[in-house]
Amino acid sequence: MSLKAVFFDLDDTLYGSFKACDRQGYAYIAAYAERELGVSGEMMLQAFADYRAQIARMQPGKPPIHDRVVVAQGALESLGLNAVRHARAVHRAYWQGVFDTMELREGVPELLRELRTAGIKTAVVTDMLSDIQMEKLELLGLADEVDYLVSSEQAGQDKPAPQIFWLALQKCGCLPEEAVMVGDNFVHDVQGALDCGIPGIWLNWNDQPQPTDRRAYTEVKTFAQVAAQVRGRLASGG
Repeated sequence: MSLKAVFFDLDDTLYGSFKACDRQGYAYIAAYAERELGVSGEMMLQAFADYRAQIARMQPGKPPIHDRVVVAQGALESLGLNAVRHARAVHRAYWQGVFDTMELREGVPELLRELRTAGIKTAVVTDMLSDIQMEKLELLGLADEVDYLVSSEQAGQDKPAPQIFWLALQKCGCLPEEAVMVGDNFVHDVQGALDCGIPGIWLNWNDQPQPTDRRAYTEVKTFAQVAAQVRGRLASGG
């Protein structure tokens, strides 16, 4: 069958690296705590980490919480600080650090525009709050280059659960074999897609160990190689 849709993960796929962005986000939280709350950055970050772990214990079997406002609320309350006044500011500080550190991968806008010109639907399929991921796409200059955002918040489950992939297929109006999923996380992106019958392209940019899954997929190291693979599928009709 011909290619009708391309699904892209966002974090570490269309931009990278999220670990660097995450570190900067926490650095911004620490700076806010020292500047506005009168507590050490180290103390605030420890409270933040402790409350995330507490939430995981309280909600076994559920996906990690993505809402930093909730985590900031618990962290601030544990330190005896005013969560109502400061939780949203801590949330904003974290994400500002992430936003300030994001670097779009070379060739991303060009490929998205090429797919749009060819009539191929595109969807960003991502684990995170819709609001945050929409803001990332705007800041990266991609808001007008993709057709759909499919978030785990909207689907109700993180990848690799099938709900998020089926929702992407529904939005793009195509069958599994008419799409391809591109992502850096083999289990979440590629294996999750393969479980739904969607072919996968694994962007293994940081040399992760080879998986044990023996099903057919494509492995590449750079986004330029992703683009070449997508263009090849487009040219071959599938």
